[in-house]
Amino acid sequence: MEHIKFTSLQITVAIVLSIIILTVAQILSFSISELPLNIGVTPAICNIFAGVLYCVFAFLGTKLLCQKLLKTSLLELKIPRFKVKAVWIISALTMPALVLLIAILLGGHWEINTFNSTDRNATITGAIFFYGLATGIVEELIFRGIIMGCLEKRFNIQIAVIVPSVLFGLLHIIGNDLNFISIIQLLIAGSIVGVLFSLIAYGSNSIWNSAIVHGIWNIVIIGGILHIGNEADSSSIFNFILDNKSFFISGGDFGIEASIISILVYLLFIVLAAIQVKRKGTKSKIE
Repeated sequence: MEHIKFTSLQITVAIVLSIIILTVAQILSFSISELPLNIGVTPAICNIFAGVLYCVFAFLGTKLLCQKLLKTSLLELKIPRFKVKAVWIISALTMPALVLLIAILLGGHWEINTFNSTDRNATITGAIFFYGLATGIVEELIFRGIIMGCLEKRFNIQIAVIVPSVLFGLLHIIGNDLNFISIIQLLIAGSIVGVLFSLIAYGSNSIWNSAIVHGIWNIVIIGGILHIGNEADSSSIFNFILDNKSFFISGGDFGIEASIISILVYLLFIVLAAIQVKRKGTKSKIE
């Protein structure tokens, strides 16, 4: 695998095209999955359909990118067949649980929104299949597969971890109405969690482990099943309203993902990921 060497031009074009692929795949999946609504298909089924389409379009696009531009395979960029390690499945479940536990310890109260069955099922399927698993898989495919993979082979692992992580944070600013402090907070938090996902993918030689952590985090924290913040979210089923109104605790305009609570959890699991990377290096030396 180490004999592959991409040019700077290849990498630049690959980064731009991979983000275009992500965007187009998302737009197409949304647009096509809405069509069945006109013939009476439930929103819940359409959400599942959207998640499947999002993954399919993204995989087809990245495969074509690898074949035509990079002249390599998905396997060379840490995109093997599906296989995940138990440690990262456990971590995926533990991370959002820790954020909620810390929030509860800091103080607050619960508010539960009552939805009809159609809206409730739509919220749950959207959280699981589109905003959760599909978004986690596609973003890891792009950021930790294509972008990190190319940078690692052109430069070194340090650059390969940092650049897509910062880019990951930057892209989350798009489409959000944020004040200056919230932008800085988001950039810091987004880059740190990006480093976590990058280390998981690098240490395990597979984007699937970072995708499962990313996906389950999205299901719980941003999908609409649970909302943690200063005010209740009318589109979320369960709301935990924080007593502490500090933007450091709440995450400011972006929300709990950019909070000091989440950042501390990211850093904790970065330590675990770093240990896995170190073990990988030790194993490679022995072999």
